[in-house]
Amino acid sequence: MALSLEEFRAALLSADGRRHLGITLTDAEAQQVHDDPASAQSWYSYWLTTPAAAAAPATTPYPAVPQVPAPPAPVPQAPLGDHDLTRILPAAPGAYAGGSPYPSALPPTDTAPRKKNVGLWVTLSILGALLLIAAIVVVFAFTTARHWTKVDVPEKPETFHSEEFETGRFDVAMDAVNPCFVNQDWTDCITVMQAQYDATCAGVELTESAAALCADYLAAVDEMRALDEPGSYVASLGDYGSLSRTAEIDTRQVSNNDQAPAVTHEAVCYLGFIGECE
Repeated sequence: MALSLEEFRAALLSADGRRHLGITLTDAEAQQVHDDPASAQSWYSYWLTTPAAAAAPATTPYPAVPQVPAPPAPVPQAPLGDHDLTRILPAAPGAYAGGSPYPSALPPTDTAPRKKNVGLWVTLSILGALLLIAAIVVVFAFTTARHWTKVDVPEKPETFHSEEFETGRFDVAMDAVNPCFVNQDWTDCITVMQAQYDATCAGVELTESAAALCADYLAAVDEMRALDEPGSYVASLGDYGSLSRTAEIDTRQVSNNDQAPAVTHEAVCYLGFIGECE
């Protein structure tokens, strides 16, 4: 029959007792396990699973040691993570009777799940911080975005060509052929010259030079009319000839109607370097 918990704790206090139990601990380490009920329970539960527990006699074969009053036996439980029992493990794994290796670590506690939870919260916190920073950057980018008009195709300017056109005014020229003839009745000559003036100079807009020529021609007709007497005739031809009229031609620039507006679109620049920036 295996030892009781109290007998197991008592056996830890002597080197012979630990040797029979198959446990390798120093005196100081054994004392720490003995004084800590939770640690003693953990080591006792583990020892019961070893071949040394099955081979141990019901009574101790070694001199009895002074018994220390033990507190009420605690409810068996797994070793608490708050007790650092790894420091009282043997420096090198020993062997119990039957060749079972000594454990290199205590049974697992609830420390690992807590570490996993802490790691999860740290990861979530980092992700949350990154998402918050990203949201702040996006909001800042949109509130400070610069909108501008980008020219895709420059404006094509209008081109022109020259063309001649009638201004609506007329030029008047006088040749050297007098409309009258020698020995012609003076009154008839006046009538012919007046007809020349009326057909060429009257009722139209004249250029400056044409207006001056027509005025001079009309003055000559008026002078002849002042000299008119019955029976007078043309003795010789003067310097006045026949009048002719032509439309005034000028040159102007006419559009080729080839102007094309610039092709543009509204561009947006974020943070000075994202999007379409100048």
